[in-house]
Amino acid sequence: MKYFSLLLVVMVYCSVSSCNKEKLPPSDSIVGEWRWVKSVGGIGGFTLTPKTEGFTQKWVFNADSTCKFYHKDTVAINGKFSIKRNYKTSAGETFDLINTTGSGSDQAFVIRNDSLFFRDIFISDGFGSTYVRIK
Repeated sequence: MKYFSLLLVVMVYCSVSSCNKEKLPPSDSIVGEWRWVKSVGGIGGFTLTPKTEGFTQKWVFNADSTCKFYHKDTVAINGKFSIKRNYKTSAGETFDLINTTGSGSDQAFVIRNDSLFFRDIFISDGFGSTYVRIK
């Protein structure tokens, strides 16, 4: 009986301690403001940051599918965006793509927690850029 009681207490403790009600699921919505952190790529594998380049950039995506891209606090792109989910390449890879008017091409994107990752997928020596959500 003691063994059964001990086993029951351990099981209840394990099930309760594994619950984490404080964690909120990360948002997978692109809507919001995103500050540029870095870009990595190019034929030389360069790493570019606001500090190394001497400027800031940010994207603002709105719920009505409009967006703005700011370079040095000046609007450089003012247009619309569209998202293609589960885009399959000829190599069999699957991506979510975003197209923004004025940016030139589609980019793969992933949102993890409050980080947005863009990646050039149609350019062999393209860049990948990291942005963080502005709260």
